Amino acid sequence: MPNDKWNDEEIENLLRDFPKIQDRRPKAEVYKKLSRKERMPKQPKRWLPLLVAIVAFLSITVLVASLLQQNGTDSSSESESSEAESTMATDEAPTEQAEPPEGPGAESGGEASLAVEEPETLRTAVYESDLEDAHILRIGLAYQGYVVPASFVVPKQLAGTAEPDSLGLYENFAGQIDESGLGFDEYHPYEGELQQVGSTISHFLPDGHSYDQGSSSTLLYLNSLEETFMDLQEIRVLTEDGETAQLSHVGTVEPIVPGEQGQSFYLIESSTGDWYMAPAYGMSAGNVQEALMALPQPPNDDYRSPVPEEVSYSVEAEGAAAILTFEEPLDFEAMDGTEAMRMLESMALTAHSYGASLTVSNTVQTEWSGFDFSGELELPLSPNRIDWPEK
Repeated sequence: MPNDKWNDEEIENLLRDFPKIQDRRPKAEVYKKLSRKERMPKQPKRWLPLLVAIVAFLSITVLVASLLQQNGTDSSSESESSEAESTMATDEAPTEQAEPPEGPGAESGGEASLAVEEPETLRTAVYESDLEDAHILRIGLAYQGYVVPASFVVPKQLAGTAEPDSLGLYENFAGQIDESGLGFDEYHPYEGELQQVGSTISHFLPDGHSYDQGSSSTLLYLNSLEETFMDLQEIRVLTEDGETAQLSHVGTVEPIVPGEQGQSFYLIESSTGDWYMAPAYGMSAGNVQEALMALPQPPNDDYRSPVPEEVSYSVEAEGAAAILTFEEPLDFEAMDGTEAMRMLESMALTAHSYGASLTVSNTVQTEWSGFDFSGELELPLSPNRIDWPEK
């Protein structure tokens, strides 16, 4: 490289040869641009929502802890108060035991205080023990040409008199029954006048009554009368003049003896979907043995058998005693409780309608739901229990 040396004079001469740079912009414009500062967009404060959430969480935590501490303090106070009251009551109690009451029943009273209530049974019929403080109002309800006996259990305080007769119960309560609400046809009270003398009841039919419109309506009427006054000895159907009534499809109506012919009890469904026990009028066998054996096969499609398909049995009759034996040991606990109860009650009702006792054998349980299989079964008095509402 050349070793040129520059002196100050040469440098000054060189700078003078450069063109002069001139800025013709107004001073105000230059000043404005120099003073203007570009505004940068502010970045969002992303930490702010997180901070708010943290503060809220801490506040709730403190509040809950405070409440829990307060409740614990209150519970502790209540517990201490209860213990104190218990201690005071113990201290104030007499130190000597009261002498046991004297006289009959003193020991049984002590046993009663320790007795445990029996579990509720699945029974649907009315039994003797159900009538200690009640009367039974049995009515033959009507449904699509069939008669279904319903047993209304009326408390004695509602009956009005100590021992009302069948007609008194019927006249006082039959008109209050909501038959359609139960799933039946509106049929009661009967047209005309009813009179009871002793154990005989007479029905005086008015002119133009609706019980002779066809064979089915006539049979429905007569079977309903029998079921409604089952506890009487005789039912008479008369004209308004007191003469024996004539019905076109049966002729002269002979006096009816309720329960003279036994009936097999099957299941029938009402319009509400509820199942009731119903006798198969005109389709039942002539003796209790055949009637019990017929239960697995309903007489038509409107009835349903109360006996489950998997259950089979045999029946022997010895005079007025029927002995039913299951072919295989029957375990009631392994069955549906409702189905098992329907089967037993249909058998018991069938035997009762023939005036026979019933013994059931070859069961796993000796007792089940109120039934004792070690001897003759307790037979129901009437089917389809319905408790009368207390007002």
